[in-house]
Amino acid sequence: MGKKQILVTEEEPLLIQLERAGIHVEYQCREGYCSSCSIKLLWGHVSYPFEPLAWVQSGYLLACCAIVKSDIEIAFFD
Repeated sequence: MGKKQILVTEEEPLLIQLERAGIHVEYQCREGYCSSCSIKLLWGHVSYPFEPLAWVQSGYLLACCAIVKSDIEIAFFD
């Protein structure tokens, strides 16, 4: 997969915006419970409107509930 740049806002979680841009992300709960939507965060900053119940590995984000707070770069691995 090549690089793709999309514009996102702080208005809704990253997962919704990625889907709208045609980028498929695995997920199950959409509520921060399962970590199925974990994505590698290469750089940048996100926050969570509530603390996810799922464990978030260092250097990763949960797309279902992450709110983008700066320019970010993420990596998908096939």
